[in-house]
Amino acid sequence: MCKEIVFLIVAFSIATSVFAQLPGYKPTPGDTLKSVRISADKKVTFSIYAPKASEVTVSGDFQLTYGGQKLQKDELGIWSISVGPVTPDLYTYDFSVDGMKVIDPKNAQVKEGANGYSNLVEVPGPEADYMAVKNVPHGKLEKVWFYAGTLGKTSRVHIYIPPGYEKIKEKLPVLYLQHGGGDNDASWATAGRANFILDNLLAEGKMKPMIVVMPFGNPGAGFFTGAGVDADPYYGYFFKDLVPYVESHYNVNASRESRAYAGLSMGGLQALNMALFFPEKFGYILPLSTGFFPDNLKVLEENYVLNLKNPEINKLILFWIAMGGEKDIAFKNGENTKAIFDKFGIKYTTNSYPAGHTFITWRHNLAEFAPMLFH
Repeated sequence: MCKEIVFLIVAFSIATSVFAQLPGYKPTPGDTLKSVRISADKKVTFSIYAPKASEVTVSGDFQLTYGGQKLQKDELGIWSISVGPVTPDLYTYDFSVDGMKVIDPKNAQVKEGANGYSNLVEVPGPEADYMAVKNVPHGKLEKVWFYAGTLGKTSRVHIYIPPGYEKIKEKLPVLYLQHGGGDNDASWATAGRANFILDNLLAEGKMKPMIVVMPFGNPGAGFFTGAGVDADPYYGYFFKDLVPYVESHYNVNASRESRAYAGLSMGGLQALNMALFFPEKFGYILPLSTGFFPDNLKVLEENYVLNLKNPEINKLILFWIAMGGEKDIAFKNGENTKAIFDKFGIKYTTNSYPAGHTFITWRHNLAEFAPMLFH
């Protein structure tokens, strides 16, 4: 979690405590409320104190259906609902109070995104062991600001450095790990728990030490999801600013075989574009929960046949296309995209973790593909 958010939450807690001691302050049931409770049978109860509200809902990826679930109000003004049982894992949730999204003031665990914050709740259990915070060597998670000349402004990136980095003499490979639409460069390190997943894999000897770079995927004006790279400033930023910064500030191997790119949803479309337009720059490309929309597939076949026929694509060591099962909102686009690849003889492997279009899927994707890299 970023230091600014921790500071705000601590400041809020201190302020609440101070106000509670002021003359005339009337204690409320919300002062001691525990907003998330997990029972022994893995049912999760969400609660929020909102005595004047007329409707409160909660939504999140603890449910595979979209839309909020209504809470019930008690005589104290506390709204609650129990859901589940819920499979052990990490989940996002958002309260809505009379139609307004509200961050849970009693929970300091948050996911940072481009458009705001969501709360996080971890349901413990063996299924969540892969991302648990364990007594193992931990890498460093750096939040780095640097000037991006192609954008004419300062940009932010999160970078994971494996434990023991200072003592590793050989140059390390790099995984560029891209978030999806609506998220930002902090999302893989909050909801994605990427650093803890990687720590655990390294401690178990299941993966090679690597630098993991988590960029912001919308560094310029506009939101791009199409086929092709000319309109989107991301690609110029990536190759002219970000990659040179990483390779000049960290002990990394700059060869094609030591560079991987993975992205989810919108970032998965960027991964597909990397495969089609810059395959010679990567050894591994891993699109997750993604696929071109029908109009973009038409553009591909009309304007980019030479790219689809580029033999460099089939020189990738691994082209791994993963989906979140048939409930993944990108499932049909993914099937259509693979059909085009089949038509043009593009080789790839597939994978599915059937949790839908959510970080539940993408965390498990990371835990599965990271051991495949850089052998």
